[in-house]
Amino acid sequence: MNARLMTAVLAAKTLRLVIRLSGGGATAAPGLAAEYIDPHALKKLGKYYDGALLVTGTNGKTTTSRLLGNILNEANINFIHNRSGSNLLRGLIGTLAENFSFTSRKKKLALLEVDEVTIPIAVQSVEPKVIVFNNLFRDQLDRYGEVDKIRKIWQKALLQLDSETTIVLNSDDHSVSHLAGSTKAKVIYYGIEDDGLSLGKLPHAADFTSCISCQSELRFDQVYLSHLGKYRCPSCGLKRPKPDVYASDVYLDQENGFKARIVTPKGTFELDVSLPGVYNIYNVLASVSAAVACGINLSVIKRALNATTPAFGRTERINVNGKKLFIALVKNPSGFNEILRLLGTNRNDKYVLIAINDLIADGRDVSWLWDVDFEDLVTDPNLKKIRVSGIRAADMALRLKYAGLAAESEIETDLETALEASIEEVPKGDTLYILPTYTPMIKLKKILARRGYSTQFWED
Repeated sequence: MNARLMTAVLAAKTLRLVIRLSGGGATAAPGLAAEYIDPHALKKLGKYYDGALLVTGTNGKTTTSRLLGNILNEANINFIHNRSGSNLLRGLIGTLAENFSFTSRKKKLALLEVDEVTIPIAVQSVEPKVIVFNNLFRDQLDRYGEVDKIRKIWQKALLQLDSETTIVLNSDDHSVSHLAGSTKAKVIYYGIEDDGLSLGKLPHAADFTSCISCQSELRFDQVYLSHLGKYRCPSCGLKRPKPDVYASDVYLDQENGFKARIVTPKGTFELDVSLPGVYNIYNVLASVSAAVACGINLSVIKRALNATTPAFGRTERINVNGKKLFIALVKNPSGFNEILRLLGTNRNDKYVLIAINDLIADGRDVSWLWDVDFEDLVTDPNLKKIRVSGIRAADMALRLKYAGLAAESEIETDLETALEASIEEVPKGDTLYILPTYTPMIKLKKILARRGYSTQFWED
């Protein structure tokens, strides 16, 4: 190890220790310090690991990578993981530096959740064995621009791969499935084969509805989520690839999870997972596909997934003095609509707290709220109360007013005060549904951890 990299690693480890002793998460600063000292730290550190599994996409990165982590644990594979979800360059460097050993030469596998635009440098630096692409939705337009821009970034990164790498692609998302034409890497497709889950028509907020090859309007025989489903182009013949790994005979058990038959090239098994919603079926299928690509036995995969629990803030459930909190991160129209779809399956009374910030990590542009189907929420006969909080609480309240909310939303910009008031009005045994963007979610975790109801997000 050269002197500059050694200095960078020591600085990252020291800073992490100081921040953790001070009660912080140390998820970004150590990596920033290491990168400042050695701008090539990621590539240099990558040589000390036994390749990498990378997980990227707009929605589901954290959940999918955690599911993969559970599988690797069950398979007794030595690995490291940016489990806190710090997925920008600083987070990747910090994770590799934190887990670097000056005494052991035994190499570990690196499981890394990677931000969409960070994929090119990750591919160059850490010798990926498997790369998972979950989906591509419109998200944080102020940071990333339109979805076409992200897709071009991914295509460029994939050109660097050879047949030693396997890419795992969502066959139901045609913006993702047809990335296969940009690479020499091996490909595994995953998708849903259960027409009973179909929405029947495209939601108005669907992102990719035109053929990426000829720009003609696609025809969808089934729609499972946003623009994900069974599609074909009547003009050029582009169509959904047949999935190698798929879910059939799916039973959605409201907020409790789902059961399904999982079919893979290595065999079939029944799964009962405590992760609710159609979006989590895709997360599970992505993790199964990556595990199959790694040669992990199906019995190991099944045990790991059946024992899984939600990641922090991703349909997380917390008990507070006999009252239930259900926390689900919302960050773009497609994701928010799926959470509302999930809430709509529950016929019990609903108390809702929505927290919207517009900080950099949330996305500064909140105009996407107008593409969310809040009309489905406000017309729910079981809805008892909605409170809004966060920096853009007033914007959220206005959107609910135009959605047809009979009474004005109660606005409380201070999140802790809003949380206290919301919990107070929920009867024992009932559920408070908390729907925050990213920075309110992190703040909620800190509040709940301070009160002893949860762990800090980096400890989860």
